[in-house]
Amino acid sequence: MKLKLLLFPLLLACALLIVPRAFSQTFVPDLENPEAAVRVVPNPLDIGAPARVAIADPEVLVPPMGLFDNRPVFFFLTRNGWTGLFGADVMLTEGTYPLKINYEKNGEVFESVLDIVLAAKDYGVRVINVPESQVKLSAEDQARAAREKVLVDKALATVSPERLWSGEFLEPVNAQINSSFGRRTRMNGILNPRPHAGADYRAPEGAPVRAPASGRVILTGDHFFAGNSVYIDHGQGLISMYFHLSEILVSDGQMVNKGDEPIALVGKTGRVTGAHLHYGIYLNGARIDPSAFRKLTTTLED
Repeated sequence: MKLKLLLFPLLLACALLIVPRAFSQTFVPDLENPEAAVRVVPNPLDIGAPARVAIADPEVLVPPMGLFDNRPVFFFLTRNGWTGLFGADVMLTEGTYPLKINYEKNGEVFESVLDIVLAAKDYGVRVINVPESQVKLSAEDQARAAREKVLVDKALATVSPERLWSGEFLEPVNAQINSSFGRRTRMNGILNPRPHAGADYRAPEGAPVRAPASGRVILTGDHFFAGNSVYIDHGQGLISMYFHLSEILVSDGQMVNKGDEPIALVGKTGRVTGAHLHYGIYLNGARIDPSAFRKLTTTLED
């Protein structure tokens, strides 16, 4: 059934008067459609960027469910109503994609389909050179990388039902980004078709790395490409990762707090040209820009 809209400003005002305490009475509707109960910010959306969808209907009492690019969208309650986060994977192409939302209201199930416009973005190209042995892998290294991929794919498929984080994401290390998300890599003269799926911070070896948000460590290890690595589950399909570490200071299953004691130290392990931190964000499998995600979290009101 199509999403029922509040048809008159008077009805909208009345609805706001009966908003439960968990909702904000200052929710700003979609400016292009002031009577809409559902809105998406931003839209259009850059490829590789995250977005949020908010449902401001106080009669929706259980979490809605969404789907974008065949990836689930999970919702949590804020002062603005139900909020869900989703991302446009960096490998998508420009065009219009449907965001499907289902929710229950007064015993009736509603469905809304919103058009999300994805805009192409040129992230640029970076040039690096590494030993040929790290490009043309031996049979032994290929087998090792394949084994590690199984472990990583399993970790990235983690979807904990509860949201473990809140508030603004922090920077994981006190350093500047020197190789941003989304860049194509020309390695040893050959252009890799897969873009850089994280952000590289130019930090000295031994610099402390801290969790940008609370979560649970789901994988640690020494991997061929990523070197010493840490993966953190923040709940509802949101996962952060940290590569090329010199030392890992946490263990699998450990809970970590935002900005608390270091989880690792910056290093130059794996396939690298020097010491730095590679920091990535996956949202239900979509590879998204960590800087854009951090910016998005600054506007969330828990």
